[in-house]
Amino acid sequence: MEKPYIVLTLLSLATIMGAANGVAMRPESMEKWLKTRYRVKERVTPLQFYVRDVFSMPTTTNVIVAKANSTFGSPTLFGLVTVIDDPVTVGPEPESKIMGRAEGIVTFASLEKISLHMTFTIVFTDGKYNGSTLSFVGHNSCLAAELGQISIVGGTGAFVLARGVAFINSISSNGSGDTLFEYNAFVLSHY
Repeated sequence: MEKPYIVLTLLSLATIMGAANGVAMRPESMEKWLKTRYRVKERVTPLQFYVRDVFSMPTTTNVIVAKANSTFGSPTLFGLVTVIDDPVTVGPEPESKIMGRAEGIVTFASLEKISLHMTFTIVFTDGKYNGSTLSFVGHNSCLAAELGQISIVGGTGAFVLARGVAFINSISSNGSGDTLFEYNAFVLSHY
């Protein structure tokens, strides 16, 4: 009975110490931390890409598919569900090369503040990872001052058995709601 308690205590302390030392708070520290922890048959692959969420016509890539009766009366848009098929580009420029598509579902999932639950897959259509996918799931507090984070929960092709984390930064937005996001992802354990 004493051994599980000791293990749980040590894990709790390690978690607290890691958070206190800034581990996983910035992309640079995450990459360094991951490279020191996983040495056996695992790779840490950093990826940087940009996702363009477009609401303006004629090329809308984010479409409302469901809402509650109270959604547009809610200050947080609680209950709004959208489907995305956003271009994923190599750089932030509008004419930057498209390397894939972010396809999935985004929901407004909080009664207290504007925040999203995101479930999507990046389907790579060009470049080194053409034909591969990376799947993301998690919470994004889109109006927070700090970087958002989302979990990488799997993949196919070059990213079989992938896991990791991606940092999300809103780069720009216009009056139509079109938004450019920068992703700094760290992918583990793909073969």
